[in-house]
Amino acid sequence: MTLSAKPLLRVEGLKKYFPVRRGYLQRVGSYVRAVDGVDLTIQPHQTLGLVGESGCGKSTVARLILRLLNPDDGTVQFDGREITALTERAFKPLRKQIQMIFQDPYSSLNPRMTVAQSISDGVRMAGIKNKSDQRKRIRQLLDMVGMPAASAGRYPHEFSGGQRQRVGIARALSVSPKLVLCDEPISALDVSIQAQIINLLKDLQAELGLSYLFISHDLNVVSYICDYVCVMYRGRIVESAPATVLFDKPCHPYTLNLLAAVPEATEVGWSPQVGAELQRAVLPDGCAFGDQCPDYGDDCKHEPADMVKVGDGHYVRCWNAA
Repeated sequence: MTLSAKPLLRVEGLKKYFPVRRGYLQRVGSYVRAVDGVDLTIQPHQTLGLVGESGCGKSTVARLILRLLNPDDGTVQFDGREITALTERAFKPLRKQIQMIFQDPYSSLNPRMTVAQSISDGVRMAGIKNKSDQRKRIRQLLDMVGMPAASAGRYPHEFSGGQRQRVGIARALSVSPKLVLCDEPISALDVSIQAQIINLLKDLQAELGLSYLFISHDLNVVSYICDYVCVMYRGRIVESAPATVLFDKPCHPYTLNLLAAVPEATEVGWSPQVGAELQRAVLPDGCAFGDQCPDYGDDCKHEPADMVKVGDGHYVRCWNAA
């Protein structure tokens, strides 16, 4: 699934299982396979979309990449360097190169800190020590995201949701990152504001040469902003392809089901059931999508399929596709 010899980010075999405890003694009875062997690659200046319904493990992948959670298995390579085995002290300088935009712009900002105070920590980490230069950089960042300079002295509760998200973006950019993890950055915003934030992200990418991991369940937005898309189901990538290919020629039954849930989508098979299924602690044998697939056969019952290539840059985890 690699598009070039030197990707900015390469994730291989990433796993994270959460224990399910039961009884008075809280003994571990089983595990939720939040992330179960995820592989993905992000090229420089590329936007990779990670889509799937709630509970499939998308946000957990982002937190594993950023080391907010420690993986149980697998590797993460950033800019040619393996980072999963690094100590926290060794990884700390790399945090400036990998930043995150969170889903809720209000809870991600400290309500007791002004905008300038929230952004200034990143500005100092970027190496700007002089107070005058810090104020100049903060004004520059605010202008970059479409906020007036006067907003620097105000608090988060004084802004709308869209304005708070712009502040969050400015804070993420304060350390001049190479990769930005966007964890559903528009899902908490009004529809009228969502397009503004998406266009802002595209403009910033063109201006600063950023790479994005864009996590979303909104396929219309993903088709607009993403270059390459990975579809995730129950902790695994089930299909990946260039965005135009995925939306024109989807192959996996779950991808068809996702597209069926989009209001504009037509003629994609059966009635959509997306959203009815969250992560299960115990998955069925074989294909995890088997209990919803109309083409479930004997091969699907025994073990999960491997990713198979069905086109240029197009991979599917499905026995029928194989």
